[in-house]
Amino acid sequence: MERHSNDSGWIEVITGSMFSGKSEELIRRLRRAEIARQKVQVFKPVIDSRYSELHIVSHSEMKIASLVVQSAAEILAGVGMDTTVVGIDEGQFFDHDLVRVANQLADQGKRVIIAGLDMDYLGRPFEPMPLLLAIAEDVTKTRAICMRCGSPATYTQRLIPNRERVVVGATGAYEARCRSCFDPHLSEHAAD
Repeated sequence: MERHSNDSGWIEVITGSMFSGKSEELIRRLRRAEIARQKVQVFKPVIDSRYSELHIVSHSEMKIASLVVQSAAEILAGVGMDTTVVGIDEGQFFDHDLVRVANQLADQGKRVIIAGLDMDYLGRPFEPMPLLLAIAEDVTKTRAICMRCGSPATYTQRLIPNRERVVVGATGAYEARCRSCFDPHLSEHAAD
């Protein structure tokens, strides 16, 4: 969503399960903004070093340079006055302060685009994403393909035995599942 308005900013959220194209859509929007000669800054959490330390990389290997931050407050501190578009990947790995930061940036007239998982591996809302969904002017929910039956998938199935809420991983550790094929307790059974 690209808007032209006076000094009003806004928040866009791209959400869905793993392997649904969230980062790819974020990168696409950011590249379009760059083509339009808008000043873009991109951020990702330090915890996400799966594919690259200095880039957001999609599962389909699209990438865009990014700054690595420890907290949402660092995003706010790092955004330049002349920046018009702020991209943030893996929003679920930030604390609730991301909501305040996104609002403050939008209030400064910036377009804020945040991608992240809406649910954790148990199918529960993955904070702070539900709060961001509530305040966003635009929400895009992406869907993957269930890796068991081929239906549209909105769940992230953890395959490895680990009960921690945050376990960074990709193919081999997770797969996309539809509601029928999703088993929220699969990783717990594997841990026993």
